[in-house]
Amino acid sequence: MRSLRRLPPRAWHAFLHDLAGAILFGVFSGMVLPFAGVVARQLGAPALWISILASAPALGFFLAAGWAPALAARNPVALVVWPALLARGLFVLTPWLGGPASLVALVVGYHLLNGLTVPAYAETVGRVLPTEARGRLVGTVRVGFGVASVVASLVAGPALERFGHGPVFAVASLFGVAGALTFGRIRLPRGGTHRLAPPPAWWTALADPTFRTLLVVTFVFGFGGWMMAPAVPLLLVDELRASPAQVGVLSGASSLASVVGFLVWGRYVDRRSGLEAMRTLLLAAAATPVLYLAAFHPWAALLPFASDGFFVAGLDLAWMASCMELAPPGRVAAYAAAYTVLMGLRGVTAPFLAGALASALGPRPVFLLAAILVATAGLVARRRLPAGRTVRP
Repeated sequence: MRSLRRLPPRAWHAFLHDLAGAILFGVFSGMVLPFAGVVARQLGAPALWISILASAPALGFFLAAGWAPALAARNPVALVVWPALLARGLFVLTPWLGGPASLVALVVGYHLLNGLTVPAYAETVGRVLPTEARGRLVGTVRVGFGVASVVASLVAGPALERFGHGPVFAVASLFGVAGALTFGRIRLPRGGTHRLAPPPAWWTALADPTFRTLLVVTFVFGFGGWMMAPAVPLLLVDELRASPAQVGVLSGASSLASVVGFLVWGRYVDRRSGLEAMRTLLLAAAATPVLYLAAFHPWAALLPFASDGFFVAGLDLAWMASCMELAPPGRVAAYAAAYTVLMGLRGVTAPFLAGALASALGPRPVFLLAAILVATAGLVARRRLPAGRTVRP
């Protein structure tokens, strides 16, 4: 609260609208995203289609580096708002769509558009929020998102059982659209309307040796994480026989753990650094696939869901903070775009490998392989990433 009271008026205005938009987006996310893969599987989607669903966010990230500069010539806020409006608005169509194929196509379309917002959001935050309090402010925004997701997930589970996914997803869409419009009220500082990085500029971030190391360890870590994405709904539906209401509670536990994670990791980032947070969480996050591997009842999955929420929250803050720490002034979007390109590359490959492995041997060997990859990345990060703050070049 002391940090909030010291904010300049423009930063305070931006924080409030980012927080309000995140809460509305959290309602949308909690009502839709945790259930999409489970609903598709229950409708008869094969494992390959679940892999496509799992890889869809990464495909959006992969394309973001090339599309973002072309779609928002001057104002990064616009690149957050317009793709978000289109992406979230797609779910208004769900009452008129039937079968798993249309649902998979809709979710893929959402992620393709939503991925465009990532570099622009990092650029917006870098411009409007003060460095000394940025981790806590972004963490607070994520807390609002997480709390809204918890409530929405708990409500959506029983609603899906009663009304079906069409009406529930359509109502969620309205909250998502309202969140995008609220974020659009953010005003950039004067002189903050220069162009985002041109399409090839993200390659320049690879010249930074510390950033290259960060990309390597997060690629290995993220490959293991993305492998779990299709394995989780397969585990819930095929082996644990979880109901939509149980999936809602599990998702709520993940979101609640993410609220705690955003508070803990936001403070950690401000006190130490984004890179130091990466060194810590990449190693500790190996607990998540191990806990999934040991889950043999829907309620036993509470632990891995919570672990996943806690560490994903930390990664969400730490990677963005690391980009802001390492990037020269005005180049945050380029660093963020480079990160998302490799995020996309692992995300469009790992789920399909996991899907093939799960089809042949079941989902549990996927979690074993994921645990090995995540633990390896964490050990390398402890040895190779610098401790403490790194001064921008």
